[in-house]
Amino acid sequence: MPALPSVNLTESDKRQLLALARSTLIDAFGSVPAANLPMTAPGKLPNETLVELKLGCFVTLTLDGKLKGCMGCIEGERTLANSIPDLASSSAFYDRRFSPLQKSQLGRVTIEISLLSPLTPLNVSSQLQLEKYLARDHYGLVLKEDGLRAVFLPQVWAHFPSPKAFIDALKVKGGWPENYWSDKIEVELFKVIHFSEKHLGG
Repeated sequence: MPALPSVNLTESDKRQLLALARSTLIDAFGSVPAANLPMTAPGKLPNETLVELKLGCFVTLTLDGKLKGCMGCIEGERTLANSIPDLASSSAFYDRRFSPLQKSQLGRVTIEISLLSPLTPLNVSSQLQLEKYLARDHYGLVLKEDGLRAVFLPQVWAHFPSPKAFIDALKVKGGWPENYWSDKIEVELFKVIHFSEKHLGG
């Protein structure tokens, strides 16, 4: 079953990746740094090996503790140097669930980055079987069928009381009815390494 992403990150590495996302938002507004993190210009991070890694990645923004935007790619097709700035910008300005981030909100936004393990297919014959499997370990989950796809990061488990509620909400997010299940649904699991300015700042 899924293992953690095959990368060992130091606190400095995490700060560098968060700074890469933060500097993208600062540049978008032509603003001065608004977070207590070391700011580093995109493309000039000291650890070039780190930013050249190709991993699935999500960038999540919270505003005053509430979700403000979250965008990601589940396959590691691009380097972190390319994907993190794009995903930070998309989370801030193009997540259709939320209004675009305003310059006045920049100092109140917290950035979280999630790095994904490779996706692992799971063969299940029913939603109940998937629920029983997820009750043992709270993996990230991808559901796919006929052009529809939806993903929840493992952190999303904190918002749901049971595997059934977690799966039902993911189906609705992907465009399926809450009570829908089909033998054609493909299931993939993953784990993440995630870190945020909330825990590394200051």
